[in-house]
Amino acid sequence: MTDTTVLGPVVVRLPPDPTLSRVLRLTASGVAGMAGYSVDEIDDIKIAVSEVLLALIEHGAGRPIEVEFAAEQDAFVVRAHTPIDSFDTDHPDLALCRTVLAGVCSSHGIELIDDEAHIWAAVAHLTP
Repeated sequence: MTDTTVLGPVVVRLPPDPTLSRVLRLTASGVAGMAGYSVDEIDDIKIAVSEVLLALIEHGAGRPIEVEFAAEQDAFVVRAHTPIDSFDTDHPDLALCRTVLAGVCSSHGIELIDDEAHIWAAVAHLTP
């Protein structure tokens, strides 16, 4: 990936079905591979994508989830959101989500914004 190349955003909207995490991981790894991310970085991206999706499924209101990927200059960024009736950002399951994301991401966040649960994660691009 050159210094000015950005791939994305790629936006996927899917029902809250955990079996679709495979489709999301394949999409993310394809975009990351096209952008020159290493195999190790792609593995971290797939973990982050799965964690983001599953957290929104488990804590969401059973409505569609929109996920956006972008391979930026210094990081692969995953942003996802879904409408929600209530969202406890301090829920113990989300603490586990944060721990997993902290292990594979350079930064991440979980927020409630305008009646939507938002989770984002960035995996650093360390290889040129």
